[in-house]
Amino acid sequence: MTDQVLSFSVGAGAVRGRMVRLGTALDTILDEQHAYPQVVGALLAETTALAVVLAASLKFDGIFTLQAQGKGPVSLLVADVTSAGHIRAHARFDADKLAGIRLADHGSVPRLLGEGYLAFTVDQGPDTERYQGIVELSGETLEDCARTYFKQSEQLDTAVEVAVRPPADGAGWMASALMIQRMPADAANAPILTSEDAEEGWRRAQIMLSSIKASELLDPELPPEQVLYRLYHAEQLQVFAPKPLEARCRCSRERVKTTLTSLPESDLDSLADDQGRIIVTCEFCRTDHAIGLEELREA
Repeated sequence: MTDQVLSFSVGAGAVRGRMVRLGTALDTILDEQHAYPQVVGALLAETTALAVVLAASLKFDGIFTLQAQGKGPVSLLVADVTSAGHIRAHARFDADKLAGIRLADHGSVPRLLGEGYLAFTVDQGPDTERYQGIVELSGETLEDCARTYFKQSEQLDTAVEVAVRPPADGAGWMASALMIQRMPADAANAPILTSEDAEEGWRRAQIMLSSIKASELLDPELPPEQVLYRLYHAEQLQVFAPKPLEARCRCSRERVKTTLTSLPESDLDSLADDQGRIIVTCEFCRTDHAIGLEELREA
């Protein structure tokens, strides 16, 4: 399956949206790189799909990160997406505290994350001020928390649906997210509408989105374009070219070496093993980067 995000508009541009489908990237992250318990994998898959659909709604050149931190059995979820469509993600959890939690509970923020926060970060490099938004983990699901953030921050009216399917019957992971946003009346190329027509158009778009079934979002035989057509074919639907997505980590041996050379020599000695090597494991892709003390001293 092709992992992709698809942009679209309805109501002549009064409402814009994004649809994300992830499969292969999740298999790489959740099974090949980490082998998480399914309940953790399902929650991280939801986080990743939500991160991608949120990132796709922004204009940026850099990295969008979605991070959830809590006091429950799952203490950390991180998913980031580059403007080029490269995805990576990881989670931290307490295996003992997970005992007894069923896969059916994978979407429960109170049960798995507990008290904490959800943070949205856009990093466009050292020459640009980093943007961050934070909201408490106050909803039943991560998508509830995202809705709360948009409501509290007085940004665009936003509605989102997310669905996840763990591996079963020979098929791998799949996650999908569908988000719509109401465009401001003064946005570029926005249609000229009365306030009543604009309100009614947004209401219809929300009702149609709420009618989508998880089985439709996750059906590999139902292309995203067809999903959108089913929902919005009578609403001046316009679908744009899809953007491919792939699991790709940004870690490198050179980056690790640069970080280590900034540390005091006494710290380096304490980190080295019996062979005089410092081994740094990337939390995202689990790659081991081994660098010798002599190499660091010569740098």
